[in-house]
Amino acid sequence: MKLKLRLKTVSWVLASALLCNACQSWIPKAQGLVTPEWAAQNYQRQDQIEVQWKTQSFSFLLYQQQRGQSLDMLALSLTGQQLFKLSFDGQKVDVEQRIDPMKRLPFDYVVRDILYATYPNFAALHAAQNAVVQKDDIIYIQQQPVLKIQQNEGAIELDNLQVPYQMVISAVSNTLEDDQGGHHD
Repeated sequence: MKLKLRLKTVSWVLASALLCNACQSWIPKAQGLVTPEWAAQNYQRQDQIEVQWKTQSFSFLLYQQQRGQSLDMLALSLTGQQLFKLSFDGQKVDVEQRIDPMKRLPFDYVVRDILYATYPNFAALHAAQNAVVQKDDIIYIQQQPVLKIQQNEGAIELDNLQVPYQMVISAVSNTLEDDQGGHHD
């Protein structure tokens, strides 16, 4: 009897996992993410991110580092808990770790939006495709307005116009770099 119950439980868990994977496949691909002109480089950036989505808001620290082809992103709560870790190679987002509450987060969209707002000339990397155009502070993908990016003093305000959410990105001074003979305040 116990074995039968365990098999039913395992079957239910597997069926649930498959259904959840099917749910994830219903999320449309994030247009404007795949980058044909992606190049290897050294790049590093630290930000505090504040997100407002519906009635929820949360903040986290985001560390971006690219050495060669792979851009790694690490998100930490303000208390230091790792929220997610992923990498982007110009073609796809590979989520390496994430906490349970972030399992359903569409990381392709999050990465795309952060790259358009912070990565040097990310929109220009898509210029040859003619599918991505930046006019003033709006990113258009296939002639549809997708993102509004406003640069303010010390912060970038990002409005996703497809999945209505707002993000404020505030640069954090880089404490990870070695001090190369500079002075201390």
